[in-house]
Amino acid sequence: MAARFDSYLMVDWSSAATPKTGADSIWIAHLENGRLRMHNPATRCAAMEIVETVLRAAPGRVLAGFDFAFGYPEGAAQALAGGGWQDLWALIERSVSDDDNNRNNRFEAAAKLNRACAGDGPFWGNGTKTGYPGLSRTRPDGYGTLMPPRQRYAESRTKRAQEVWKLSGAGSVGGQALTGIAALQRLRKRLKVSIWPFEAFDTGHVLCEIYPSMLPPDPAEPVKDAGQVRRMVQSIARIDADGRIGDLLDAPRSMPVQVAREEACMLGLGAEAQLQATLPLDYLKDPGAIYAQSFATVRAEADLSHLPDDLHPTAIRLVHACGDVRMPRALRFSPDLYVRAHGALLQGAPILCDVEMVKAGIIQRYLHGNKVMVTLNDARVPALAQRLGTTRSAAAVELWRAHIDGAVVVIGNAPTALFHLLEKLDSGWPKPAAILGFPVGFVGAAESKAALAANPRGVPYLALSGRMGGSAMAAAALNALAAGLPEEQK
Repeated sequence: MAARFDSYLMVDWSSAATPKTGADSIWIAHLENGRLRMHNPATRCAAMEIVETVLRAAPGRVLAGFDFAFGYPEGAAQALAGGGWQDLWALIERSVSDDDNNRNNRFEAAAKLNRACAGDGPFWGNGTKTGYPGLSRTRPDGYGTLMPPRQRYAESRTKRAQEVWKLSGAGSVGGQALTGIAALQRLRKRLKVSIWPFEAFDTGHVLCEIYPSMLPPDPAEPVKDAGQVRRMVQSIARIDADGRIGDLLDAPRSMPVQVAREEACMLGLGAEAQLQATLPLDYLKDPGAIYAQSFATVRAEADLSHLPDDLHPTAIRLVHACGDVRMPRALRFSPDLYVRAHGALLQGAPILCDVEMVKAGIIQRYLHGNKVMVTLNDARVPALAQRLGTTRSAAAVELWRAHIDGAVVVIGNAPTALFHLLEKLDSGWPKPAAILGFPVGFVGAAESKAALAANPRGVPYLALSGRMGGSAMAAAALNALAAGLPEEQK
């Protein structure tokens, strides 16, 4: 399905009383033909010049979103203007003055509008030193009785959204709505546009209300407001390109009737998950940072207190390999394992692996000319296995005889390989420098490692009790022993 719009314009509005750029000012994100342009005009007048220029020059339809309320709670238009939303927009435009330098009378205009209702509101929050009769500095009583309700349907369904009557104080949005509606009403007099969701929006440019806080700001922008409209324009464009913008535009039909009649709502209300789905995957990409954060997490969460200090780096690499900080409790070891294994590797001892996957996981830059050997795929192994009545993994151990003396053995897959090695040591084979026992599985894995731990035959060893293990963990252990201790442990 083709996109319904050709370009997108998202505006973060401001009711500042003086020209301002940077944080807490107006930001405009314009996306057309995949090209994004960011603008930071100092005044509302300059912002509307940019908006109007884009709308007039656009070769196709533009969807323009503005970060202020397009309407007020149900009944406000009748109470304040004696009619519908058009009458209230026209009244606000006549009441609010706003010059080229952002000087505006929004507090005075609010006080004047208040006089149409009984009580001290509905507008409130005079944040100036000047007193405006009829405009309370604090929230008045009487909403929903003497005055229209406090909230629109949209605010009642949106976390952290402020009521549109509030003109000053933390999170106030009332001034933005008054100055914004006045600006759009003046634009409507000069240019044909549709106001969503009040008017038909099947053709021409469409102006809508947005709430950029529905999405996290794009980190590419150092200013939060800029990042929010940048993110919003990209997300809306992506949804339209996927043919799903109609879901957002048609949403008011499922909302209370007053939404489309006079209150308006934020584009995307009720479809927050759809907006979130457009976000790029956020993940760490720098290899050094990933490495550092991973190992820092292991150090913080894994309990290594029962291990000798020289085995801490090995345990940390093993936790990193399996992702389980509880794993160190299952390690079984000889007290001299690190000294014997690292010393042998440092002297270039051969490394005997039960499978190619273990060999593939060994980091070559940590080695000192060590020959890494796997005999499993030797052409003699099948016949040996048949003659011995055992597995190919066990039979492959037979071919280690000429290399076993002083070697470092790394078993990461086959329990039968570890069992057969222990049998050979019992029969008088020379002793390796160390055995790393990490066979994995449900048959024989736990038993073979238990046999090693119960009687290591005078060979320094490291084993992981139970069924857990595998080639990645076996290789991780070898890599840690080959790399040696960090400087602070030497």
